[in-house]
Amino acid sequence: MTDNNSSTDQPDGPTQRPHRGSLLVTFIGGALIGASVFWTGSELLETTAETTDSMTMPAKGGGGHAGHAAMMVAVDDWAVKPTLDTAIYADPVGGWNLNVKTSNFTFDAAAAGRDNVEGNGHAHVYVNGMKLGRIYGAWYHIASLPKGRHEISVSLYANDHRGLALGGTKITSTTKVIVE
Repeated sequence: MTDNNSSTDQPDGPTQRPHRGSLLVTFIGGALIGASVFWTGSELLETTAETTDSMTMPAKGGGGHAGHAAMMVAVDDWAVKPTLDTAIYADPVGGWNLNVKTSNFTFDAAAAGRDNVEGNGHAHVYVNGMKLGRIYGAWYHIASLPKGRHEISVSLYANDHRGLALGGTKITSTTKVIVE
């Protein structure tokens, strides 16, 4: 067996370093970020998970989704119902990190605007009722919030941009944060 790093296996020209070092740096960086989030957990502010009527969170102008606000996809008959919870953490560099926790739901950016698939879709994030953007994964960074009390809400959406509803109520989680 030959060593892939031997001088006879190297092509002429600049030599390439093995990727082991960069993987180690990535792992250590991830561990430090994870530890930072864990240790700043004391900065986890008042969090409540609740379902909220879609009319309390209108879409911000533009984006072509305003017409979808009144339309819902009922999940009552789905074999497994999606659940949603959120938490927000102060980012050590600046802004806020929103953690979106779901079960029985898969974020699927590639399917946005396509046919609905049960249990797949995306989410919308709102700050004080104004749409901030779409979410296609477990984390969303909010660059800054002005001083004061804010409601950060996340709602689940189907691929065709209709809100998901259970028992006639949009599936939403709201986290409250006070910026001093």
